[in-house]
Amino acid sequence: MKDRLSKNGLSNFKRYPFQGLSAREWLNLALLAVAVYYLVKVTMQIYFQNVYMFLGLDFHSFWSAGWLANQRGYLAAYDPIQLAEVQYPQVPKPTDVSQYQFYPVITFFLPVFLLPFQALARIPLTPSFIFWSFINLAGSLVYLFFFSRSQNLTFGGRQIVLACLFWPFFQSMYLGQIGLILVVGVGEFLRAFLNSRPYRAGFWLGVLMIKPQILVLLPLILFLQGQWKTILAFGGSAAILMLISLGMISLQGWGEMSHLVDKLFAGYPTTVPIGMVNWRMIGENLSLMGLPAVGWGLTVSGILLTLVFLADSLWGRKINAQNAPLALLGIFAATGLVSWHYHVHSAIVLLPFYIYLLAKSQIPEKWILSWIVFPGMIMLIIDILGLIWRYTHWEFYRYYPVFLEGSTGLALSAWTAYRALRLFKQFPEQEADIA
Repeated sequence: MKDRLSKNGLSNFKRYPFQGLSAREWLNLALLAVAVYYLVKVTMQIYFQNVYMFLGLDFHSFWSAGWLANQRGYLAAYDPIQLAEVQYPQVPKPTDVSQYQFYPVITFFLPVFLLPFQALARIPLTPSFIFWSFINLAGSLVYLFFFSRSQNLTFGGRQIVLACLFWPFFQSMYLGQIGLILVVGVGEFLRAFLNSRPYRAGFWLGVLMIKPQILVLLPLILFLQGQWKTILAFGGSAAILMLISLGMISLQGWGEMSHLVDKLFAGYPTTVPIGMVNWRMIGENLSLMGLPAVGWGLTVSGILLTLVFLADSLWGRKINAQNAPLALLGIFAATGLVSWHYHVHSAIVLLPFYIYLLAKSQIPEKWILSWIVFPGMIMLIIDILGLIWRYTHWEFYRYYPVFLEGSTGLALSAWTAYRALRLFKQFPEQEADIA
């Protein structure tokens, strides 16, 4: 009977879609789903005319600062009133603006780092954003190909997909952030470290001063490790950048910038501390829930535990060319936890380390996949809940979307730091290649 059914083609009568897929095929299907979700998310933001409210939000700030620097001088680029004057007409607003309170997005870069955005501000905002997005996407992929080839690593189709779907990479592109600069800066630092070129490594650390929050831990660790040449080059390049910036805005402007930094640390609204991926985010959210003592207790405890774990992992061990990718992956992931201002797009600095370690088969692919599939699921759940609660008019916590996203980034950063530094300790002891 079974043979006759097979011959008549009836044995496949009850086959359903996706039956019989291997684990690898299911994984590829999940990656495709994340890619489609990201594409739909961007498309819907354009369709609902939310560009510069969400999509392109940070680029709008960079462009505005560049425009003001061109038209009115560098001091104007750091003036919230003048930034609001430029940004407000281009931001989507609700129908009833009587209760709408607008806060301009402030760019906290040193003046020297405004130069590329001054060039971009000579183009109208939307064409400039499109151009910047293309440069970021194409430039990052070209650089990662160059980085991989320089280290005799493979960077093919699958690596391109993983890089593009890497959650911090997508967020950086979505917001119009400076992902290309960070990828190149970190990648070139790693290349110089691996090739025993300490002065070049220090120079590229100086370039990362564009986002000093990602350098909260590394320079101190290199100092404690006796990496004197790297520290000397970093100090020199950082000093030069600050002196150039001082010449661009004068002491008066430097004073005004310091006031902006105070606003940054105090929780200026557009910095969205409740959506960060650090321990601070826990304290901010639980405070809004009416549990400040619990929240800030967890924040302080988390920071201290992270630092103790980091010290235990690095104590008595030298970072060298053999173990540097793992050590630096762990250090940069831990930085995201303890830095006072750190959003998920800044975690794009982890990407060159993932590309290197995956190509060397030193870590399993699931490490980077966790930064793709898990966040994609969380963001989809957030969107579904948003639709449900939009019609039921019920929410358990107003800021649940950014809280869930921040908690996801916190968990992934902690997991990455733990796994990378534990594996780092398993490497055999060797003399450092850089001094």
